[in-house]
Amino acid sequence: LIFLGMFARAIGFIREDGALNLSKFAFFVALPPMMFMNVAAGTPEDILNWGFFWRYELATITLFIVTALLARSAFCLTRLESGIFGLNAAYPNYGYMGVPLAIMAFGDAAAMPLALMLFADTVILLMLTAAFVVGGAGGLVTALRRTVLTLIKNPLLISVVAGLAFAASGLTLSGPIDTIITMLAGAAAPVALFALGATVYGQPLAKAVPEIASISAARLLLHPAMVAALFLLLPGQDIIWVQTAILAASLPIAANVFVLASHYGGYAGRTASAILASTILA
Repeated sequence: LIFLGMFARAIGFIREDGALNLSKFAFFVALPPMMFMNVAAGTPEDILNWGFFWRYELATITLFIVTALLARSAFCLTRLESGIFGLNAAYPNYGYMGVPLAIMAFGDAAAMPLALMLFADTVILLMLTAAFVVGGAGGLVTALRRTVLTLIKNPLLISVVAGLAFAASGLTLSGPIDTIITMLAGAAAPVALFALGATVYGQPLAKAVPEIASISAARLLLHPAMVAALFLLLPGQDIIWVQTAILAASLPIAANVFVLASHYGGYAGRTASAILASTILA
């Protein structure tokens, strides 16, 4: 589906503005109902799975901090740039790839671990990024304000929070509302993957090859290796949850990282190139 989107863009069947509109439909209209529907079907025990939470986030936070610090000295980056570098390395593309791929690969049971990872990563990693960019983009107040605005405007995060609350309430969906949500959810995976392919086609690759290669290696190789090691060496989690965690850690860089880099005013060009490179390699 991703390459079909790229092919459609290559032959002129869809233009850049059309790809953007498809991406908006997937991100704001189709994916949130799919996440809400699957997360709402979970149990309170799933929501409070702290063993899963700390294993995955330990790997993710460690990767962010280590890569950000190493990149700052290795590539002579500013504090702001090193923070965005770490975010590139640690933040997978849950929305456009993770959700549809995991649901197709492992079924609806993958929705709850995805929801927990999406929620935790979005909050924790954006806060870490804000801490790194202090002094490079207007100070602490500006960094925190941008982070909070990004969090409350994220439709996937909103749908996850709503789904978690609904699951905890013990209520069930029925009638026309359930039908509408189910229909929209069915369009999420194919539209998201097609739109991703159409969007990345033709994006320019920057000249900073060593940095892009380092980011891609951390994102596609180091992160899944760290996650797999923690879950396999410390067993006790459901196999579907473990498989979903490893798949998520293997995803390319989230498109949201480019948006954040643009907001903070640094490392945006190399981020765009790294997103394209990691998506193709993945």
